Amino acid sequence: MRIIGLPAAALLGMATLLPSPAAAVSFQLGHRPEIGAIQAPKTARAGQPVPITVTARKEGGAGCGLVVSFGDGSDRQFKMNGDDGKFPVTLEHTYKKDGRYTVRASGRTITTSKECKHSSSTVIQVGEPKPAAKAKSGKTP
Repeated sequence: MRIIGLPAAALLGMATLLPSPAAAVSFQLGHRPEIGAIQAPKTARAGQPVPITVTARKEGGAGCGLVVSFGDGSDRQFKMNGDDGKFPVTLEHTYKKDGRYTVRASGRTITTSKECKHSSSTVIQVGEPKPAAKAKSGKTP
């Protein structure tokens, strides 16, 4: 008997060369990177670029999605170990108004890239902080 041009005996011989399902080998393509810390100045001025760097706790070899939220409603997405390079990620953001902003780096699935592991945040004070409200004493003059 012939199957696809080979004698049945040849096919049986080839079957002994193939690994059994129990002996299957799994390949690990690499772990996703882990977000480490955000480096940014504690204070900044409105209208001027603020340098922000996101570092990795562990680099990892697989690709992952990262989003940096600036605390003013805007964010930027990156495909790490892929289209957008590797950690550390350095970028600039310009705040339009004075205020206290929390910058957060976290994982997000971006197309075929699963999210980077972990997250980190820091606070940037843009402009002068608002003065604390005075407490009323409750006494009448």
